[in-house]
Amino acid sequence: MAAGFISRSRSKAASCLLLGLLSYLTVGCYSVRQAIYHNDLYNSRRPVTDVLADPETDEKTRTALGFVAKALDFAEVHGLNAQNAYTQYIKTSSPYVSYLVQAAYPHKFEFKTWWFPVVGAVPYLGYFSPEERDAQAEILAAEGLDIHKGGVGAFSSLGWFEDPLFSSMIRRTEADLVHLIFHELTHRTVWIPGSVEFNENLAEYIADRLTEEYLLASGKKDLIQIYFDRKEDKAKFRIWLKDLKAELTNFYDNGQKLDKDKLTKGKAAIIGRYTKEKKPSFKQIDYVGDDLWNNASIMGASLYTPDLETFEKAHACIGHGHLIKFLNVLKESAKEVGNGFKGLERLCKS
Repeated sequence: MAAGFISRSRSKAASCLLLGLLSYLTVGCYSVRQAIYHNDLYNSRRPVTDVLADPETDEKTRTALGFVAKALDFAEVHGLNAQNAYTQYIKTSSPYVSYLVQAAYPHKFEFKTWWFPVVGAVPYLGYFSPEERDAQAEILAAEGLDIHKGGVGAFSSLGWFEDPLFSSMIRRTEADLVHLIFHELTHRTVWIPGSVEFNENLAEYIADRLTEEYLLASGKKDLIQIYFDRKEDKAKFRIWLKDLKAELTNFYDNGQKLDKDKLTKGKAAIIGRYTKEKKPSFKQIDYVGDDLWNNASIMGASLYTPDLETFEKAHACIGHGHLIKFLNVLKESAKEVGNGFKGLERLCKS
């Protein structure tokens, strides 16, 4: 694999440091139990080499770990920071790594955010059990906020620690799994503090590009066709989401003098029209679904549906054949102006 394996003694020291950092992060926002639970999980990890050498490892897990190895090699060739990433494996009974809650104000597109060291302001809280997540969601809902709850497939330490592979991560198709790896490795390579939407948009853009290149290089025509069908579905969803958000924004801006009841009814009517009359026809994945959309879920989905044309244009100004150059120049540009999206805009002006 591209990333080298780390000795057990060094790993134990890292887990203690991780517990200390997480305990610090939890002050005033999370229960320290979250840090303890994470530390217990981290200490249950096994080197991927041991898992592969274990005769009791099932073939599905063995195959998925092989996909991860190929993705890490591919990512490193393209300049992503794969050092010490995904060399450890953690088996869990949960379908998710953690459980997430987001909150937004009901009549304007603005997240409630929480600030943490290193990452800056973030628009979500994560928990290791759905019960704790749901309890926090009730508290936020009682404040009159729109709530969105979900499960987290993976997370990145931004290169501070050895990001482990969770068993929940590898319960995916090859295309979905390598996309996830490329997404998380982008976070390890570039992270602009306080710019979560930009960071997620960038990671999706890079993951989309590299996944397409990876599949084309693999020559697996069946996977390639499925991937392009899903890409087409995602493009339809991106337009749907953009139009919905634009119409609601216009309604909120023009309805500032309306009372709360009329705002709520008007909002529900617009969302109802989009989820019924304006719902796209999808080939592979129904990204709209049957769930009740609100400001929190709309903004949450926007984190992972970037304006690809803007990223493509900026990347072309740097040179499409130079992925790591693009990321490095973008990183410096964003730091200079203190904003990821403004930094992106500057790339074609310099």
